[in-house]
Amino acid sequence: MLHIRTPGGCPHLSFRCLSSLIHLYRADVRKGVLVEDARQIHLLERLEDVTSRLDAQPPPPSLLSRIFSTPSAPKVKGLYVFGGVGCGKTMMMDLFYQELSATSKLRTHFHDFMLDVHERIHAFKTSLPPSHVNDRKSYDPIPVVAREIARESRVLCFDEFQVTDVADAMILKRLFHTLFEEGVTMIATGNRPPEDLYKNGLQRSNFLPFIPMLKSHCEVLDMESIVDYRISEPKPLDIPGGRANYIRDPHQLDKIFHYLTGGAKGAQCHPVSVLGREIRVGVSIGPILSTTYRELIEQSHGSSDFRALARTFSHVLIKDFPQLSIKKKTQLRRFIVMMDIFYDRNVKLIISSEVPLQDIICLQDADQKAKDELRMLMDDLKLTMEEAKSMSLFTGEDEVFSQKRALSRLSEMQCADYWELPHNKYE
Repeated sequence: MLHIRTPGGCPHLSFRCLSSLIHLYRADVRKGVLVEDARQIHLLERLEDVTSRLDAQPPPPSLLSRIFSTPSAPKVKGLYVFGGVGCGKTMMMDLFYQELSATSKLRTHFHDFMLDVHERIHAFKTSLPPSHVNDRKSYDPIPVVAREIARESRVLCFDEFQVTDVADAMILKRLFHTLFEEGVTMIATGNRPPEDLYKNGLQRSNFLPFIPMLKSHCEVLDMESIVDYRISEPKPLDIPGGRANYIRDPHQLDKIFHYLTGGAKGAQCHPVSVLGREIRVGVSIGPILSTTYRELIEQSHGSSDFRALARTFSHVLIKDFPQLSIKKKTQLRRFIVMMDIFYDRNVKLIISSEVPLQDIICLQDADQKAKDELRMLMDDLKLTMEEAKSMSLFTGEDEVFSQKRALSRLSEMQCADYWELPHNKYE
């Protein structure tokens, strides 16, 4: 995750944007980099309003005042932005984050943030005497962790705010209650309205109180866009062949690898350290990795492995990539996790596949599988379609959305503008 911090207890921090967000946006429109979109401008207006309110807030309570009283931290309402893939919500949030002058801020993928939270909770519990571990009332780690995060970051920007894990769902209310009470402002992007978060999840009744709390601390904004701006005709890239995807042509990837490494000799497998162990994938020279689908996706790599690879390598070349579908659910989910992490870190991806890039995930199979599972569940429970809709039964919507997002991001990763972005090695 990317942590840019100012120590807690600092004097009044300036949150003023370095430049007008709308001015920067319209400058890119004039250059032909972006197509003007009224919804994106409206989002930027709301983000500029958040900036103004952040900059106008009083300074945090001093250490002395905290000792002799319990003043509430100043609070600024954030934003929860949802919409379809490629509508620009993440790009607008990143512009806001980039231009926010204060350093007490954090921008990360929500999944990575929750992994960090669980690691902090674990570290707190292991620091306690064994007799205190189960004494939740006196030694609840969640408020402690939340206050620690609040001291580090006054503004939290989350990409892909999505709740799918029951362990996350059960602690969100307590975690964010303390974060908001400590004066943290949250900006988040997601694909679902707040009411549909953790839809049909286990023990969702325990999660539901989080939703009104989220809505009370964040303005909810629907992008309502059906346009995916990532899907466009890419400009030629400055590499052999001018593009980053090929059909059944692994030899072209060898040429690109030779070009990117400057013709250096001695490519070999270099182990990458992950949480005290090593993973071995493909061969590399410096930050350039050449590997295969079998090594990268067929093997049981998790998100921590992909994060380590994204830190280590700026360019990843993958040979022999098949078409994925719901029939290969494990591999498909692993690919989606990899794509989210590589995209966040601006890793350049070059692929040789069996099918055209836009068909690398067979979405028709996913849609049909979701419908078939719903029909089977309806038969088992003897429900009509109307009854099933009223109960909001799981239809695979999140999974299909994740697949569409992966395809959209894969398309953007072929563009010259993406290739010009610097490689992010942040944690």
